[in-house]
Amino acid sequence: MNLCGSLTYNKSPLLFNKTLFRLFVVALLFCYGHPLVSQTEEAGKQRPSKQFKPQYKIEQIVVTGNKRTKEKIILRELNFKTGDLITLNELDYSKIRSQQNLINTSLFNFVTITSQANDSALTLSIYIDVKERWYTWPSPIFEVQDRNFNSWWATKDLFRINYGMFLTFENVRGRNESVTLKFRRGYTEQYGVGYRIPYINKKQTIGLNFAYNFYRNNEIAYSTHDNQLLFYRNYRNYVRKEQEAKIGISYRDGLYMRHSFEALYKSSFICDTIRKLNASYFISDRSTISYFSLQYLFRYEVKDQKIYPLKGHSFEFNVIKDGLNLLKDETVDNLLLAAAVRNYWAICPRIYMATGLKLRYLLNNTQVYYFNRALGFNDFVRGYEYYVIDGQNFGTFKTTVKYQLVKPRVVKIPVKRFEKFKHIPYAVYLTTYGDAGYVQDKFYYNGNPLSNSWLIGCGVGVDLVTYYDYVLRLEASMNKMQQKGLFLHFSAPI
Repeated sequence: MNLCGSLTYNKSPLLFNKTLFRLFVVALLFCYGHPLVSQTEEAGKQRPSKQFKPQYKIEQIVVTGNKRTKEKIILRELNFKTGDLITLNELDYSKIRSQQNLINTSLFNFVTITSQANDSALTLSIYIDVKERWYTWPSPIFEVQDRNFNSWWATKDLFRINYGMFLTFENVRGRNESVTLKFRRGYTEQYGVGYRIPYINKKQTIGLNFAYNFYRNNEIAYSTHDNQLLFYRNYRNYVRKEQEAKIGISYRDGLYMRHSFEALYKSSFICDTIRKLNASYFISDRSTISYFSLQYLFRYEVKDQKIYPLKGHSFEFNVIKDGLNLLKDETVDNLLLAAAVRNYWAICPRIYMATGLKLRYLLNNTQVYYFNRALGFNDFVRGYEYYVIDGQNFGTFKTTVKYQLVKPRVVKIPVKRFEKFKHIPYAVYLTTYGDAGYVQDKFYYNGNPLSNSWLIGCGVGVDLVTYYDYVLRLEASMNKMQQKGLFLHFSAPI
């Protein structure tokens, strides 16, 4: 159903008032107010206490199945090491946690951890068998270039199709390194290269990454009206060209805590027509913008599954400073803060719940349209997939209840040559959900009635989780205008 009908109501801009603040405090407490059930155990059970006796000494750890992956990369993810003293109760917990850690590296399709105890000598032998993934992906690109699949399906505009080649080399040299090459044509042309290595020191705590990308478009959105993007298209000439280069360093503290620092340079050019259509697209009626940026990301996450978690929790905090006054005409000066907290737990067997709270605040209130994206792109409230809500600050709260209709299963395919594709896991979940959000916009709220107003959405859906971290969601949603729609997504909602 088409949700793009014109909206008739309007509201004046509202600051984040006490009511908004109180509501998100309540949402935060709801996210973390429930007992954080360990994703390694049944709901309601607690991690075994270290007071249990006797303790066994881990005498050896034997790893098999790693044809490419270095053994030290596998040992890095374990909750135990050779020489540790551990009870059998603690060992059961640690084996499950370690198995989940290894799966979450995205290096393996299956991981099996077993142990053998010598009761007389009080020693343990631990055996780890892994089934490695396919690491080289020469993937053809055929994708829709829109905010989401549903926005594209509303128009079915073939001009907004990308095509090309995306070549990824994962686990290079068996060190979990990755090299990416991208050659993409179509709506958004992109030519890029990237490299990431998670560890460069013996302690496996420091990593590096760098990337360079060049983009150009024959069409871009130059403004927003009635919470819909307004586009300008030129088949003969490019209306926007962008390039960015970045280098980063990461520090992993323990198993579940990571700090990332990135330095970035970005430049963008728009044609004169875009500048005339929206003089505030860039700063002061300019057609070019260039700036340096520093970004810091702190992430703490403990999940049973990286892509579609059922139990666990995570916290993220992000600081971005755009504009370091290093260029002669570097007029950008933005400071952005963002935080997200998510919690996943089992209510009872086969029924799970997930909650997520995200807040973003832009300290320097800029009128530049280029920096005023809020909801409708990477972040959105379900039921508003067809809408764009611009603004400087926003918050969202999402909650989902899942029923495990089909428990995780593995289908065996009788093929001999493709060992890594013989076993295909899958699971199916029925879901019901409710989302809320608010966007604060001080500059472009006139003609965009969803800004500075509460957004409420709810619905039901079906989630399919399958091979190589693929998630397919089909959802029937309704928003506060009582508009209904059927939406397709390719990632977990929270």
